[in-house]
Amino acid sequence: MRFTKTDKSKELEGAWVDYDDGMGGTLKILIARTEGNPHYDARLTKLMAPHRKKMERGKSISNDIAKRIMNEVYSKEIILDWEKGILLDEEGNDIPFSTDNAYELLTDDSDLRDFVIEFSGDQSNFLMSKK
Repeated sequence: MRFTKTDKSKELEGAWVDYDDGMGGTLKILIARTEGNPHYDARLTKLMAPHRKKMERGKSISNDIAKRIMNEVYSKEIILDWEKGILLDEEGNDIPFSTDNAYELLTDDSDLRDFVIEFSGDQSNFLMSKK
């Protein structure tokens, strides 16, 4: 039984959202939900496995390792696409969506990374449409 009516397909297939860079640029991104997402859970579990024993002994992993793990999980399981023609390289060529490009974007742009983490964790972004 569930009280909150989220759209399960939207949670896994993503919701389109506009990310405003604060300087007049807007990137339309397709973002899946983290909560209850088996792809997210499986990838995170796999990438955390080498660090599990250390963490069980009460030790933490470095911030650098944690960021690399999260960037990989989010680039492969949470960011699903972005609109073409918005992200451009220095020569003005389109940077197409790929998991490698998403990883690089999350690594280089902490503000965007924070936005994706916040959006993907907010259930209100994945509610069923009212009929």
